[in-house]
Amino acid sequence: MDHARKNHNLRLFARMGGPFNRLFFELNISGDDLDPDEITEILGVVPDLCYRKDDERPRGSQYYKTGGWDLQSGEVLLSNGGTGEAEFEKWVQSLPVEKAAWTIIQERFTVRVRLIGYTDQWNADFVVSPTAIVELANRGLPLMIEPFLSLDEPDA
Repeated sequence: MDHARKNHNLRLFARMGGPFNRLFFELNISGDDLDPDEITEILGVVPDLCYRKDDERPRGSQYYKTGGWDLQSGEVLLSNGGTGEAEFEKWVQSLPVEKAAWTIIQERFTVRVRLIGYTDQWNADFVVSPTAIVELANRGLPLMIEPFLSLDEPDA
């Protein structure tokens, strides 16, 4: 259900309910002794981003505090009432299946799947399908859901 609420005195406008506007899905593996080449070999997948602890960040003179290996979906734009459920399910199913590989990685590193959603609505929602839940569970992967809110600019 999509509701709108407007406070005319403060000139604020917020929509309530409905899906996120855009999504990103990420698999993050991190650890101080992480060797990106080792993770790539174990999973058989080339990451979108990887680095070792103390590698210099691309911008500025800062260094990574820990190693990282990430697979990223890229931006998933939702329009025409789409929820992103099918896109997330397909992305999760694309992750390597080999349980032994995940066990090796999870014994040494922090592993998580992040579902990042951006919305201009209060109370936006996302449904994780039973299939996606089973796929995550079969791999032993935890799911972190990160919602971000961007309110509309006040009317002129």
